[in-house]
Amino acid sequence: MLLTIDAGNTRTKWAVFNQIGEITHYGACQNSALPTADLGPDSLACERAIISNVAGNAHAQLLAGKLAACKLPVQWISSSRQAANVFNTYTEPATLGTDRWAALIAAWDIQHAPCVVVNAGTAVTIDTLMHRDPNASPHHAEHAGQGEFAGGLILPGLGLMQSSLGQATAQLPKNDTVNNAAKNAMVDIFAKSTSQAIYAGALNAISGAIDHMADAVETKCSQKVLVILSGGDAASIKSSLSNAVANRAIIVDNLVLQGLYLLDHSN
Repeated sequence: MLLTIDAGNTRTKWAVFNQIGEITHYGACQNSALPTADLGPDSLACERAIISNVAGNAHAQLLAGKLAACKLPVQWISSSRQAANVFNTYTEPATLGTDRWAALIAAWDIQHAPCVVVNAGTAVTIDTLMHRDPNASPHHAEHAGQGEFAGGLILPGLGLMQSSLGQATAQLPKNDTVNNAAKNAMVDIFAKSTSQAIYAGALNAISGAIDHMADAVETKCSQKVLVILSGGDAASIKSSLSNAVANRAIIVDNLVLQGLYLLDHSN
């Protein structure tokens, strides 16, 4: 069995995969709670662990210490020029966030076609996958069926976008007030309270960027594309997309963890 760990900006998630790629155990915690988090009995039975960490060196040391008791071989992934049938066009491939890289790997495995890949957490990443040009290399025959990460966007997440307004302004409500006011309320672009205006503004900024990216990819590829969303705010964002894009959008849980499983099995 394989232990996969996605250490994000705010939360750490983990899953145990069996030999046929099924999740047998899943857990998550706030990063601050990692020292006391229980990874579950299945983690002790794993043969190895693979980790995406974008939470910094101190968090990596906490994870390493926690896994030392399990005595597992650990692979800390880094983004590369190519892996698992996906080619990375970043100018410096290693600087692509490992969570984005793993999510792209999983999305291509799901779709094998041009798509937009959205991770909606503390930050929102909106990335694009297209078919790799078979003529891009002298060894073009080997690239048939491969995907290409063509680039993407990074925005503040839904919570971060709202809290930044509260912190930078004297009279606008703080994030907790906004979230409480927005909870269970319809999102109306013609907002009639300041709290709702902040929430609707943040949500429409994110969904508008996704709509724009989907349109750009469709123009470039001359075909309709799927939007794959993952992360804690995926459902809220999906509900705010334009009808044309929302009808081609799906939510996939644990996209990064699935990508880690695929990266492990591509070695």
